[in-house]
Amino acid sequence: TFLINNDNKLVKLELTSSTVREELLIKRKITVGYIVYDIDKDLAPANILICSKCMGIGHFMKQCTQVKSTCRTCCECTDDLKLHICSKIEKTIHCGQNHKSNSLKCQVVKSFRSELTRKLLSPNNRSISSTTNTLNNMSNSNFKYSSSDFPPMPMPKFVPTNPNNTMLTKLHDLLGKITEVNNHLSNLELKYNNFEQFMIEKKESDLLIKENINLLSKQSVEFKKDLVHHSLLIERHENLFMKLIVPMFEDLFGLIASQNQDKKGNILDPDLKLKLERYLIQMKKAKEGKYCTN
Repeated sequence: TFLINNDNKLVKLELTSSTVREELLIKRKITVGYIVYDIDKDLAPANILICSKCMGIGHFMKQCTQVKSTCRTCCECTDDLKLHICSKIEKTIHCGQNHKSNSLKCQVVKSFRSELTRKLLSPNNRSISSTTNTLNNMSNSNFKYSSSDFPPMPMPKFVPTNPNNTMLTKLHDLLGKITEVNNHLSNLELKYNNFEQFMIEKKESDLLIKENINLLSKQSVEFKKDLVHHSLLIERHENLFMKLIVPMFEDLFGLIASQNQDKKGNILDPDLKLKLERYLIQMKKAKEGKYCTN
């Protein structure tokens, strides 16, 4: 429940076998439910005992055998620290650098902690002679190492190693469901992206159609204007023809008809008379048709 409700990707694994632990640390991989996970050792640095009297490493003030007290700032020995006048110049008794003697940044303290942590990580039946010699060589004359000060760590609680236990089965089921949910979300994301692309293309298509419609509307308006203009021109030409040209031809045909007679009134050319009469009738019908249409 804690891992589900919190964004925590780390899982602590406790092992009862140091051999298995070493093998896993060498491989740096572990397979659970056909999924490979990276692993790494996780052990908090060991707490270092620094005597507040002599500033030595590895014992308490009650266990200290030094008579005088050591100033943690200037590392000078004095009978009474309350009466001591410190120079305020930091200097450690361990490495002589410019920091306090009880500072955890000291290289000697760091080395001691590293060796102690390495010892705690080693199997219980491993010989500690080499570690003891190393610790004794790196400490100063005030430091006294005792293996009794560092008892072995308690064995971890028993963790069932049966892969078919109920908890492991539930975890596998949960991982399977999470995988299904991830696949479903991926499909939804793909569909959403396709739909979004479709909407973008549809919007572009709608804009193009709207532009075409506007263009057609403008062309239609221009066409109507041209049509009205041509209608006015046609009407003007018709009026000109009917009111000027037709009467002029009627007068001309009448003059020709009068010239087609002799002094006695006889027709000189009957065919010309028929043609002139036919032309006059056609012009009369054209005038009557125009007036009826108007």
